[in-house]
Amino acid sequence: MRMRLGIWIVAVWGGWGLPAPAQVEITWSLVHNRTVLMEPVKAVVHIANHSGQTMDLSPRGNARLSFDVEDRPTSTVAGTGQPLVRRPVIIPDGETRDVEVNLLDSYRIIQGQSYMLTPAVEFAGLRFLGRRLSLEVQPGLELLKREFGLATARNARTVFLRLIHRDRSDRLFCRIDDPAAGLCLGVYELGRIIRFFVPRFEQDRNGGFHVLHQSAPDRFVHSRFDYDGGPQGVTFYTAEVGSIRLVRTDAGEVQVSGATPFQEDPQQAGRLIAPALPPAHPYATTLGEPLVPGRPAPPRPRAPAVAAPRTPTAGEYRDAGSEPVSW
Repeated sequence: MRMRLGIWIVAVWGGWGLPAPAQVEITWSLVHNRTVLMEPVKAVVHIANHSGQTMDLSPRGNARLSFDVEDRPTSTVAGTGQPLVRRPVIIPDGETRDVEVNLLDSYRIIQGQSYMLTPAVEFAGLRFLGRRLSLEVQPGLELLKREFGLATARNARTVFLRLIHRDRSDRLFCRIDDPAAGLCLGVYELGRIIRFFVPRFEQDRNGGFHVLHQSAPDRFVHSRFDYDGGPQGVTFYTAEVGSIRLVRTDAGEVQVSGATPFQEDPQQAGRLIAPALPPAHPYATTLGEPLVPGRPAPPRPRAPAVAAPRTPTAGEYRDAGSEPVSW
């Protein structure tokens, strides 16, 4: 009897001592924990449902995903009123889902500073929290600023090229603003940049914007945007720094000159092949006149005779270093 009672007590205390599994588990990560100002703040939230019920994260569902965005201790930033989850996400009991979100759409992260972010899921009258992570928002180093149209006109635009350091390299960004409306139309990462070539910028006759920058010693990137900030495509080129440039044609088009574009691999769709660079010294590296077929090579000039070195005498050794030196 005593043995049974002891086993029962150990089982009860052991059961109380074990941590109960959470009904909803949240793990998440930021795509980039350092961003440039007004760049989309993207995150992936991994939600595991152990509640015994089906969770519906759609705007009219029975669960809601949100974030606590702190701009300083005990102070949270205001929301924009836009839903964080815009497509239906159904999580049956015992299953998990990955939810991709953009925090910039739903929260006013509009200052260059550090923020603390905590995800939360509200479900069945309870609030489940994920871990707290930091986000660093930087204004970026301004490399270029161009204004188009009058500041009071509705069609005015301001274009910036900015640089920040992340992922162990410098990254170039293009930002397009509507100053009259006070809106940022878009911020786009143009990729890695190395500082041997100053980025070039031009506008074509249709109002489109063109950016050319160097991403590797022999690689350049041509990015295109329309007047409303929409991306229009990217082309990669191989060239030397001194030859490549953006040029305007007589018709007002903007083209890349002095470079060879990458070509699509005919055997693998979607992959690009870098063209071969021209030789650095296309001229002949041998001296003299080129050989003519059928004609013997001219005789090489005989090297002049070199006298054998003379061995100094004992007196010269003794007097070595005693002569005056003039500068």
